[in-house]
Amino acid sequence: MIQAQTKSVIAELHGAGKEYKTGDQTITALYPTDFQLRGKELTLIIGPSGSGKTTLLSLLGCVIYPTQGEVIINGKQVTQLNQRQLSDLRLRNIGFVFQGFNLIQPLTAEENVMLPLKLQGLAVAEARNRAQDAIEKVGMSDRRKQLPKMLSGGQQQRIAIARALVTNPPMMLCDEPTAALDPRSVGIVMDELKKLADQGMALAVVTHDQRLRSFADRIIYVDDGRASSTPPAGDTYETAH
Repeated sequence: MIQAQTKSVIAELHGAGKEYKTGDQTITALYPTDFQLRGKELTLIIGPSGSGKTTLLSLLGCVIYPTQGEVIINGKQVTQLNQRQLSDLRLRNIGFVFQGFNLIQPLTAEENVMLPLKLQGLAVAEARNRAQDAIEKVGMSDRRKQLPKMLSGGQQQRIAIARALVTNPPMMLCDEPTAALDPRSVGIVMDELKKLADQGMALAVVTHDQRLRSFADRIIYVDDGRASSTPPAGDTYETAH
C-alpha cells in the first residue's frame, strides 16, 4: 500500500482501478491501487504521458468512477453517490488547478475567484470578501480587477489557485499546473502550493516535470498503469525528502 506518514486522511483509494472497453479489447488505465492523500502534504504524482497518473488524479477528483474498488473522500464512498451528490462533494471538498488555467476571459480575476462561491449560493458581498482574502493569500491583490489577458501565465495560475482555495476545500488537485510556465513562474506557483500544504491542505500535483521534486513531501511514481512509492526499475528518479 502507498502510505503517507502524516495526519488526517482526506482521500483514500482501496483497490481502485479503471478500465476502458473498446470493442473486444479492455484497456487498463490504472491497475487496482491503494492510496491515501493526507493533509499537510504536497504529493507529487509523476510519470510519463499515458502512464495513468491523470487517471489516478481523476479518481481522487471524483471526475470518473472506478471500474473496481473504492474511492472515499472525507469519509464518503464515492460509488454510492448519484451525480448531484457527486457534484456537491466536488464543489465543497476539492479544489482543481489545471495546466490551461481555465479562467473566464470576460471576467476580472476577482470575479473568476468568486465563481465557486456563487455556485454554492453565497451572497455577493460575502463571496467578494472571501475572494479578496483568497487572492491576497497568493499575493495578487494588486491585480484583482484585471482581466486574465492582462496577466502573465504565472499570474493567471496564481488566480486559478485562489479560485481553487476560495471554498476552503480540504484537498486540492493540480494537473500539470506548471507545464505552460517559465522557470521563474514555476518556482512562484510551487511556493504558493507548498505554503497551502504547510497550512494543512492535502495537495496532489500530477506532473512529468522533474523540477518539481524539490517541493514534494512525497512522490508517487506511475508507470504503465501501476502506482508505487518507489521508482520504476531502471529509472533514475530521486526520492523526495
